[in-house]
Amino acid sequence: MGKIKKIIGTAALIGVGMGIERGIEWLKWYKDYCKLTPYKVDRLSNTDIEKPEDIRLIAHRGFRAVAPENTLPAYEEAGKAGFWGAECDIYRTIDGVWVLHHDPVTYRMMDKSGYIELMTYEQLLKYNYSTGHNIDEYPELKICKLEDFFAVCEKYGMHAVVEIKYNHTIRHFHELVEMADKYNIGVTYIAFNFEDCVKMRSLCDNDLFYLVYDIKDKQIAQALSVENCGISYDGNDERNLENDCERIRKCHEAGLTTATWAVDDLDKIKKIYNAGTKFITTNSILY
Repeated sequence: MGKIKKIIGTAALIGVGMGIERGIEWLKWYKDYCKLTPYKVDRLSNTDIEKPEDIRLIAHRGFRAVAPENTLPAYEEAGKAGFWGAECDIYRTIDGVWVLHHDPVTYRMMDKSGYIELMTYEQLLKYNYSTGHNIDEYPELKICKLEDFFAVCEKYGMHAVVEIKYNHTIRHFHELVEMADKYNIGVTYIAFNFEDCVKMRSLCDNDLFYLVYDIKDKQIAQALSVENCGISYDGNDERNLENDCERIRKCHEAGLTTATWAVDDLDKIKKIYNAGTKFITTNSILY
């Protein structure tokens, strides 16, 4: 009954935060997404890439192949493993604290369900992580604050890649810039919502990437309209890898820098790299 109650509660939270129709559609997809993905840790040295050191490997949600995603242990492990950068996902709590979590609700990763943007930070601290790789090694693991993520990146010399989720907090983006400026690190901001990219450019000169599932002419034009804004695409989508990575090269011909996300296959990484993409976010590939 506890599991059923948790699912019903999560559905209600999603309905409040997203709207009923979108919430139901999202929940159907979410059921499969909640399954813990097994990862095989591999190395670029196992490929015949000419200069693997030129690739900027970014730990996707931290080194989530060995520790629960978006948590301090995942970023500590990423730093120890020698990743060039680390990526996180952020939300702002109702009392103004920026925290790391991929989903708008805590259901998939924690022992209770809550809609993060409608909760206080103190309420979130009552929740513990209950899933993720090697979760047994991290009892009573709590949600991570953005400043703690920045501190770990500074400690290990990692570049911070910050994904802004949705657009509920656009009026508070100045807080991100002010916080990042306190640390001696490089910071890149990424977002699926193009308006978020435009807003961040008005506040800072950091690198930006517009996140897309597949590359289209409209998205190339949008990215070109914002200074120093590249395109980060789904490297697992065959539409982006067909015809010798034609879409990727089209971005480069237009003068855009490209990045890709969640690629764990060495053959795909080689193809992406040969097409000119050097910023590669991965769950499990090391140098």
